[in-house]
Amino acid sequence: MEKRALFCYGTLQSPLVMKAVTGQSYNGQEATLNSWARFRVRGSEYPGIVRKEESSVTGKVYWDLDEPTMEKLDAFEGEKYERVVVQVTMADGTCMEAWAYAIKDECRKLLSDDPWDLDRFMQYGLEKFIHWFVEDRRDLFDRGDF
Repeated sequence: MEKRALFCYGTLQSPLVMKAVTGQSYNGQEATLNSWARFRVRGSEYPGIVRKEESSVTGKVYWDLDEPTMEKLDAFEGEKYERVVVQVTMADGTCMEAWAYAIKDECRKLLSDDPWDLDRFMQYGLEKFIHWFVEDRRDLFDRGDF
Protein backbone atom coordinates (compact mmCIF):
# COMPACT_ATOMS: atom_id res chain seq x y z
CA MET A 1 0.00 0.00 0.00
CA GLU A 2 1.38 3.39 -1.03
CA LYS A 3 2.20 5.84 1.78
CA ARG A 4 1.87 9.58 1.27
CA ALA A 5 3.13 12.90 2.68
CA LEU A 6 0.65 15.66 3.53
CA PHE A 7 1.37 19.36 4.01
CA CYS A 8 -1.02 20.79 6.62
CA TYR A 9 -1.30 24.56 6.93
CA GLY A 10 -4.38 24.97 9.11
CA THR A 11 -6.22 23.15 11.85
CA LEU A 12 -4.54 19.82 11.07
CA GLN A 13 -1.25 21.27 12.34
CA SER A 14 -2.72 20.61 15.79
CA PRO A 15 -1.91 17.04 16.86
CA LEU A 16 -5.29 16.96 18.63
CA VAL A 17 -7.20 17.78 15.44
CA MET A 18 -5.08 15.42 13.32
CA LYS A 19 -5.72 12.55 15.74
CA ALA A 20 -9.45 13.37 15.96
CA VAL A 21 -9.74 13.23 12.16
CA THR A 22 -7.51 10.24 11.39
CA GLY A 23 -7.66 8.24 14.61
CA GLN A 24 -3.85 8.17 14.67
CA SER A 25 -0.99 10.26 16.01
CA TYR A 26 1.60 11.61 13.59
CA ASN A 27 4.80 13.53 14.11
CA GLY A 28 5.01 16.49 11.79
CA GLN A 29 7.96 18.59 10.65
CA GLU A 30 7.88 22.29 9.92
CA ALA A 31 7.77 23.23 6.24
CA THR A 32 7.00 26.18 3.97
CA LEU A 33 4.85 26.31 0.86
CA ASN A 34 5.98 29.11 -1.46
CA SER A 35 3.77 30.95 -3.98
CA TRP A 36 0.61 30.24 -1.98
CA ALA A 37 -1.30 32.37 0.55
CA ARG A 38 -3.54 31.36 3.47
CA PHE A 39 -6.77 33.14 4.40
CA ARG A 40 -9.51 32.48 6.92
CA VAL A 41 -12.76 31.09 5.53
CA ARG A 42 -15.53 33.62 6.29
CA GLY A 43 -17.45 32.86 9.47
CA SER A 44 -15.17 29.98 10.46
CA GLU A 45 -12.10 29.01 12.44
CA TYR A 46 -10.27 27.34 9.56
CA PRO A 47 -8.30 28.51 6.50
CA GLY A 48 -7.94 27.84 2.82
CA ILE A 49 -4.95 28.33 0.54
CA VAL A 50 -4.77 29.80 -2.94
CA ARG A 51 -1.89 30.34 -5.36
CA LYS A 52 -0.31 33.76 -4.90
CA GLU A 53 3.15 34.76 -6.09
CA GLU A 54 5.45 36.44 -3.57
CA SER A 55 3.59 34.75 -0.69
CA SER A 56 4.31 31.74 1.49
CA VAL A 57 2.50 29.54 3.97
CA THR A 58 4.05 27.80 6.96
CA GLY A 59 2.83 24.43 8.12
CA LYS A 60 3.72 20.84 8.90
CA VAL A 61 4.40 17.81 6.77
CA TYR A 62 3.15 14.46 8.02
CA TRP A 63 4.50 11.24 6.46
CA ASP A 64 3.29 7.70 5.96
CA LEU A 65 -0.41 8.37 5.50
CA ASP A 66 -2.10 5.41 3.85
CA GLU A 67 -5.14 5.50 1.54
CA PRO A 68 -7.76 4.87 4.27
CA THR A 69 -6.29 7.80 6.22
CA MET A 70 -6.33 10.01 3.13
CA GLU A 71 -9.98 9.07 2.59
CA LYS A 72 -10.78 10.22 6.15
CA LEU A 73 -8.98 13.48 5.43
CA ASP A 74 -10.86 13.89 2.13
CA ALA A 75 -14.16 13.52 4.01
CA PHE A 76 -13.01 15.96 6.69
CA GLU A 77 -11.97 18.59 4.16
CA GLY A 78 -15.22 18.25 2.26
CA GLU A 79 -16.29 19.43 -1.17
CA LYS A 80 -14.83 22.96 -0.93
CA TYR A 81 -11.28 21.63 -1.08
CA GLU A 82 -9.28 19.58 -3.56
CA ARG A 83 -6.20 17.51 -2.92
CA VAL A 84 -3.28 18.89 -4.95
CA VAL A 85 0.42 18.04 -5.23
CA VAL A 86 2.66 20.84 -3.97
CA GLN A 87 6.38 21.40 -3.55
CA VAL A 88 7.31 22.25 0.05
CA THR A 89 10.58 23.39 1.54
CA MET A 90 11.65 21.70 4.75
CA ALA A 91 13.44 23.52 7.58
CA ASP A 92 16.80 22.12 6.39
CA GLY A 93 16.25 23.62 2.92
CA THR A 94 15.41 20.39 1.11
CA CYS A 95 12.36 20.32 -1.14
CA MET A 96 9.83 17.55 -1.49
CA GLU A 97 6.43 16.83 -2.97
CA ALA A 98 3.42 16.43 -0.71
CA TRP A 99 -0.34 16.54 -0.92
CA ALA A 100 -2.17 19.65 0.32
CA TYR A 101 -5.83 20.62 0.41
CA ALA A 102 -6.42 23.82 -1.57
CA ILE A 103 -9.71 25.67 -1.75
CA LYS A 104 -11.38 24.99 -5.12
CA ASP A 105 -11.43 27.89 -7.57
CA GLU A 106 -15.22 28.01 -7.50
CA CYS A 107 -15.11 28.39 -3.68
CA ARG A 108 -12.52 31.20 -3.51
CA LYS A 109 -15.27 33.71 -2.72
CA LEU A 110 -15.66 31.96 0.65
CA LEU A 111 -12.22 33.22 1.74
CA SER A 112 -11.97 36.45 3.70
CA ASP A 113 -9.11 38.92 3.36
CA ASP A 114 -7.98 37.95 6.88
CA PRO A 115 -4.79 35.92 7.15
CA TRP A 116 -5.20 32.81 9.28
CA ASP A 117 -2.83 32.28 12.22
CA LEU A 118 -2.19 28.99 14.06
CA ASP A 119 -1.39 30.62 17.42
CA ARG A 120 -4.63 32.61 17.31
CA PHE A 121 -6.54 29.45 16.38
CA MET A 122 -4.99 27.46 19.24
CA GLN A 123 -5.81 30.22 21.73
CA TYR A 124 -9.27 31.29 20.57
CA GLY A 125 -10.62 28.85 18.03
CA LEU A 126 -9.65 25.28 18.94
CA GLU A 127 -12.48 24.69 21.41
CA LYS A 128 -15.05 26.18 19.01
CA PHE A 129 -13.62 24.15 16.14
CA ILE A 130 -13.71 20.86 18.06
CA HIS A 131 -17.36 21.55 18.98
CA TRP A 132 -18.15 22.24 15.30
CA PHE A 133 -16.24 19.15 14.20
CA VAL A 134 -18.11 16.86 16.56
CA GLU A 135 -21.55 18.37 15.99
CA ASP A 136 -21.49 19.14 12.27
CA ARG A 137 -19.57 16.03 11.27
CA ARG A 138 -21.54 13.65 13.48
CA ASP A 139 -22.55 11.69 10.36
CA LEU A 140 -18.91 10.65 9.96
CA PHE A 141 -18.89 9.30 13.51
CA ASP A 142 -22.28 7.65 13.09
CA ARG A 143 -21.09 5.87 9.93
CA GLY A 144 -18.09 4.59 11.87
CA ASP A 145 -15.53 6.43 9.73
CA PHE A 146 -13.69 7.55 12.88
